[in-house]
Amino acid sequence: MVSAYVRNGREPGLGAIVSLNEVRCRKTLLKSVDGEQHLLLRDQRRIVQVRCIGEDIRIDPFALELVVDQFPDVESRQRLIRRLADLYRGRCLGGSRGGWTVEAMRHRDALAALDLRTEGYSYRQIAVFLYGEKAVKDDWTSPDQTMKNRVIRSVKRGQRMMNGGYRTLLA
Repeated sequence: MVSAYVRNGREPGLGAIVSLNEVRCRKTLLKSVDGEQHLLLRDQRRIVQVRCIGEDIRIDPFALELVVDQFPDVESRQRLIRRLADLYRGRCLGGSRGGWTVEAMRHRDALAALDLRTEGYSYRQIAVFLYGEKAVKDDWTSPDQTMKNRVIRSVKRGQRMMNGGYRTLLA
């Protein structure tokens, strides 16, 4: 997840002036009871979440000041920021990744994670299988535990599918 400060785009200050009307991908705004906002941008193959701190992001345009936390370990944040920029600009992915949708990747990961877990693999070993050694080395021990939580959710999703949840996909 990327964090960013948000303020009215018509006021002077730092940050890029952003308009969600210009974004062609799917946009979802989640707002918690305490007012914290999360913006999800996604296309057929990618998704990025931005934790928005400050003013309401429904004002248009708004200024977005990205926060690079976990300094000096910034590699995972760089990838997320690049993905955010690509989604915002409407850039296509380079190369072929087999045409997987976000939902299809989620189902694939769930079934693979379930198979590996039933064979006795640790969550970390499952992560290496799903995302590769380098990504696990970079992200596994991050304080927000995003990758670890994603693997645990994948195993649980696979268990639900095994216990009959797959039928909803067929309906």
